[in-house]
Amino acid sequence: MDMSQYRVLFISESREYLRSINDLIVALEKDAGDRETIDSLFRMAHSIKGMAASMEFGDIAELAHKLEDLMDRVRKGVLAFDTGAADLLLEGADLIEALIADIEQDSPQSRDIGELIQRLADYHPPLSRKSPQEPRQIPDKTLELPLPQTSAPPLVDERKGERRKRMTDSPQTVRVKTGVLDHLIDLTGELITNKYRLMTISSQLGSASLNEACSDLAKLLRGLHDEVMKVRLIPFAAISDRFPRVIRDLAKKSGKEIAFEVEGREIELDRGILEELSDPLVHILRNAVDHGLEPADERLAAGKSATGTIGLTAHRGNDQVVISVKDDGRGMDPAKLITAAIAKGIINQEEGSLLSAREALMLTCVPGFSTAEEVTAVSGRGVGMDAVKSSIQTLGGTLQIDSTPGKGSIITLKLPLTIAIIHALVVRCAHLKVAVPTTNIVQTMELKRELITTQGKRKVFSLGEELIPLVSLNRIFGVPLAPITGAAIPVFISEVGGRKIGFVIDSFIGQQELFVKPLGRPLARLKGLAGGAILGDGEVVFILDVANLL
Repeated sequence: MDMSQYRVLFISESREYLRSINDLIVALEKDAGDRETIDSLFRMAHSIKGMAASMEFGDIAELAHKLEDLMDRVRKGVLAFDTGAADLLLEGADLIEALIADIEQDSPQSRDIGELIQRLADYHPPLSRKSPQEPRQIPDKTLELPLPQTSAPPLVDERKGERRKRMTDSPQTVRVKTGVLDHLIDLTGELITNKYRLMTISSQLGSASLNEACSDLAKLLRGLHDEVMKVRLIPFAAISDRFPRVIRDLAKKSGKEIAFEVEGREIELDRGILEELSDPLVHILRNAVDHGLEPADERLAAGKSATGTIGLTAHRGNDQVVISVKDDGRGMDPAKLITAAIAKGIINQEEGSLLSAREALMLTCVPGFSTAEEVTAVSGRGVGMDAVKSSIQTLGGTLQIDSTPGKGSIITLKLPLTIAIIHALVVRCAHLKVAVPTTNIVQTMELKRELITTQGKRKVFSLGEELIPLVSLNRIFGVPLAPITGAAIPVFISEVGGRKIGFVIDSFIGQQELFVKPLGRPLARLKGLAGGAILGDGEVVFILDVANLL
């Protein structure tokens, strides 16, 4: 029987099991006596073994069988689940992942699995009768209960050689190629663009019936957009579930004790954003482990617990998702960061004296800036945070750093719900119309001219207790400045590099949904532009990347 048609399904489902295996191993290290976790881990290895055997992937089946054997010994109380067992299981999961990658690339390599298989079979740490890691004893009848209702992939019935689907809360699901979803959002975006075109024509004709039809169309398109976005949305857990393993490995390399917690796993983000978010978050977590948390002896001397804590949180805001990474480590001193930046020639003494505390913290995002005294296996090469900032800004988001010396740091990422269809404020600068994503706007205002003062060479105004510098968008684009005739000037406020900036424009045109299209060369190379869009009258507008305008 030709099994090649099932290869893609095998690869997908095996990877889902491997992600679950990684999570369960890390969880079991925290509570080695959790019988439910032990049983789940055993079943996961058993399922991969069965699927691999049915597909005739012998190496994967044999390796998964040895992982299953080790967990069977733990289930029976013959073997204590300790760090050594966890390391072996994780190593086995990584090797299976490598074997699956070889299959996916259709270039099977000859990987040596014999040495690891032998270590799995020979692993026999001493088992103490009073060991806290001994599995809790539960009645045998518990094992006869149906498998928990989870979102894990289907199991395989080896005896019949057929796939047997386990029932889930949502059994009526299908697998759809991501290209189809991308095409759906593109079509929806084009429809929204044409909606505004029809609305423009309707206003020109003054037809009441056409106005009503356009209104109905707008409601239907809003519903279509919402449904298409639901299909593209993926839970944050899709990437966050692998971070406990990442933190575990980093903790072992750095020799630190770390408690890691994740909140908001159920929060959903657009697939396009989620795919680009994984690497930046790994960079942030790596810095939290290496630079943020102190060694146990240093923490104890400072009156803290020996175990450092890192928290990853996601929650929904207004038309955006907010993700934060918080640690209770040594924190950062803005004054020391300024001194280091001056010593490296990144800024001069005068520039350093003008920086606020938040702006000083953003110096960590300057390429090549690092206060690490030595390069470690984790970080210290002056790369990472600049890449994080660049990636977040490319997604239309913002990055903010808050820190208190001796108490820890919080890095906050604010991201749009989608990068394909956005809400934007369209503004005019001379003959140009440009769009600013609403997620990048803190506030809009008509600023009275008498409130503007001069500080050095800059025009500024007070907003509460903050002094906000003013920048002309016309000057940035090199277009003529409109004469100021009224008592107030239109301004929108955005946060750039940790500081609020007021951008002066000629006029506000209004908010609009825009279907973002990428710019071709050479425009794609220009900083400050995030893409383009077409308005209802057919006019092309540039979408601003506010963070990179200055």
